[in-house]
Amino acid sequence: MPHRDARFIVLEGLDGAGTTTQAAKLQAHCTRSGHASFLTNEPTSDPVGAFIRRLLTGQEKAADGSLYRPGEDVMGLLFAADRLAHSRAIAAHLSAGEHVICDRYVFSSMAYQTLDASVSADWVIDVNQGCAVPDLTVFLSVPIDICLQRLSERKGTKAIYETRPLLATIAKNYEKLLPRYEAHFGPVVKLDGTRSVDDVHAAVIEALEWE
Repeated sequence: MPHRDARFIVLEGLDGAGTTTQAAKLQAHCTRSGHASFLTNEPTSDPVGAFIRRLLTGQEKAADGSLYRPGEDVMGLLFAADRLAHSRAIAAHLSAGEHVICDRYVFSSMAYQTLDASVSADWVIDVNQGCAVPDLTVFLSVPIDICLQRLSERKGTKAIYETRPLLATIAKNYEKLLPRYEAHFGPVVKLDGTRSVDDVHAAVIEALEWE
């Protein structure tokens, strides 16, 4: 499929790479161009996704009052459950003729959950069978130092993965697992995410071959 025909588009990258900003700008471009679109993200705002968000920000407590932090295998299953339900909404919007723009998807699960060496990319792929498959994934490549600087400027609660050691491993996982992801979930275009917001947006539009 030529990229110009892509209707389900995913933005991926490290925490701080700018995926949320670029997803919003891509939807705004759709609106200006007269194309109906659905902007979404993972974890979702549905109950399973909301629970994941509490885990990611250290807000969930165990029965003894300590921080509840399940392993990456449990996180992978939670993400897969949220994603499978999310896929029904994605499919409905695509059937209605809309573009779907998603901030994070399966590639994130592959890169983040394999922080635990006992969790394989093949296992992540297996538990996500049946989810909607993107037409194109746009990966924003940003060095860890820049991601950390951007994250330090954000307001709100810090997420559990936002540390240099973890981001370094996640970055390696993204690079290593790219061929496995493309084999199951379609093509990936890598873009330099260090440029200005508008320049990155222009590169996204160019990658999509849109007018």
